Amino acid sequence: MRFIVRDRAAPGQMSSTIVVADLDIAVEEAAAGGAEVVMPIQSTPNGHRAVLRHPHGGVFEYVGP
Repeated sequence: MRFIVRDRAAPGQMSSTIVVADLDIAVEEAAAGGAEVVMPIQSTPNGHRAVLRHPHGGVFEYVGP
């Protein structure tokens, strides 16, 4: 897992990107822990991504192969 921190300019916007080896499992585990899936897994030119809001309010982009 690797973190890419972004500027937290506005509340509710993505605060970080989390690079994971298995996106399906990462999203499943985050959701089981109370995260809200804001954007389900989608294909991108560079792999796949999803956006989740964690229970404390932080919004994170998850990316993986």
